[in-house]
Amino acid sequence: MFNRMFTLLLLVVAMGSTLASAAFADDWVAVKLRGQVLQLVAGDWAKLQRGDVVPDDRVIRTLGNGRVDLQRDAEVISLGGNTQIQIRDKTGKRFTTVQQHFGTVEIEAEVRNVQHFAVETPFLAAVVKGTHFIVKSGKSQSSVKVTRGQVEVSDQQSGAHVLVPAGQQATVSAAGELAVTGRGASSTQVVSANGQVISGPTTTGAAGTTVGVGVAGTNASVGVGTGGVTVGVTTPVGVGVGAEVGGGGASVDVDVGGTNVGVNVGGGNGVSVNVGGVGVSLGLGGLL
Repeated sequence: MFNRMFTLLLLVVAMGSTLASAAFADDWVAVKLRGQVLQLVAGDWAKLQRGDVVPDDRVIRTLGNGRVDLQRDAEVISLGGNTQIQIRDKTGKRFTTVQQHFGTVEIEAEVRNVQHFAVETPFLAAVVKGTHFIVKSGKSQSSVKVTRGQVEVSDQQSGAHVLVPAGQQATVSAAGELAVTGRGASSTQVVSANGQVISGPTTTGAAGTTVGVGVAGTNASVGVGTGGVTVGVTTPVGVGVGAEVGGGGASVDVDVGGTNVGVNVGGGNGVSVNVGGVGVSLGLGGLL
């Protein structure tokens, strides 16, 4: 009788230990900490200590001299000074969202085959399958700098999005402007919420697609729709060229140093514009 009760007691203890380990593995733990780091508990700010477990939805804040690394398995969330975040994990799903109110957050996300980690700021959302990146958020803009892998960055206001590779940075302003900088940024596509390319190169396609072209430092974009084709060109010297091609012809608009020139072409097969040595040509038979 005693042996049976002892065996049952050991079984209960083992089950409890297993459940506790599973729950602990699903939480974030403060593994490195220095300076002043606070957590919001029942409406009051309390000190976060090294080794503390951070439960779901807990708000964490660092002061100017505060730094903390939160770790779960191989993933790490590092907070710089003057930063505030809130971590949310979807129930029943392994998907983590870091709500970044302000400050600097560095993410080391485990590599998986599906998107499973996101950082959201007031201006942008960054979603990854696994990578290393840094998010900074202030009053007027947020930015994502990718050091390894790729990060999909979306503008919270317009819905425009871009896949940012390592070595590049995406910035979204309070006005809803999404810009990409860094090595090879001119070849990175920024796509609108309805699927049209806002900037960056694409391949030609059927009606309803958009084409971006770069010519000797000049950025040009071509939109192909069911009603025709639109072309927009911006040069570093302030020369603007716009063209719209419909089924019945084409119209070209050129802006050079404040002077506007309009040209209408009817029944033609293409449009060619040359301004200051920079040429843009559009042939309906060859492009579409």
